[in-house]
Order: sequence, then C-alpha cells, then structure tokens
Amino acid sequence: MVGAPQPAVESSVFRNTIRLLARLARVAEQACQSTGISLPQYRLLDSISGEAQRASELAASVGVSRPTLTSLMDGLERGGMLRRAPVPNDRRGIQLVATEAGQAALRRAEAALAQRMLELIDRDMMKTVSQALSRLGDALDRESDQAASG
Repeated sequence: MVGAPQPAVESSVFRNTIRLLARLARVAEQACQSTGISLPQYRLLDSISGEAQRASELAASVGVSRPTLTSLMDGLERGGMLRRAPVPNDRRGIQLVATEAGQAALRRAEAALAQRMLELIDRDMMKTVSQALSRLGDALDRESDQAASG
C-alpha cells in the first residue's frame, strides 16, 4: 500500500498531473475531431471494436452517463459507424456492433492520436509514459474489481 502523502509535494504533483491530463484530453479531442469523430465517440468505437457489447454495460467503460451514451450511439448509428443488434436469448437487450465504417473511423483516429503524441515526445519517451500509464490503469482496474466484488 502507498504511504501517507506528503502534503506540499503531493499537492503540487497532483495539481500538475490534473492540469496535464486536462491538456492531453484537449489534444486527444482535437486529434479525433480532425478525423471526423469526437473523443467520446472514439472511446465508444474502441470499446466495441473487438466484439459486440451490450449497451447496458458500456456507459461505465466509456466514461459517460446513460443519456450521453444514447446520444453517442445515435450519432454513430446515423453516421453508419455502428449498428444495434438484438442480444440472443434476451428480447429487450441490444448489443452494439462497429461497422466497417466505424472500424475505419477508429483506425483514422488512432493514427491521428499516435501522430500527435509523437509530435510531442519521441518513441523512447512514449514507451516510458505508456508503461507508467499501464501501471496506473492496472491499479484502477484492481480498485474497480475490488469495489465490484464487494
């Protein structure tokens, strides 16, 4: 477990980290928009790109409210980037499936995001940052798993 924070140092690091994350979110949003989708639409397409997923499970993983998820789904569906399909053995359930156009939009956005990151830092630094973020993501996953199991 992590020790008690040292207030002055930790507070400064925390503030700087939060500011940096906000700036990176803006950079990511601009990169996605340059390809024709928003960052939340990118996150939704990324979440369903590997396999179809139930709409009821996606809001939390995409990091949006249920009404916002519905709006994202509607926009991507109108753009031909996803389709809703029935869930086998569940009359009321729907699952979201990325279409070929959705997969192409995801690839364009990922290329734009990668290019933008490499404009900011070199590949070696990107590897270091990726490893640190992966560790942070693992910690968040463990925390989420613990909360879910009770």
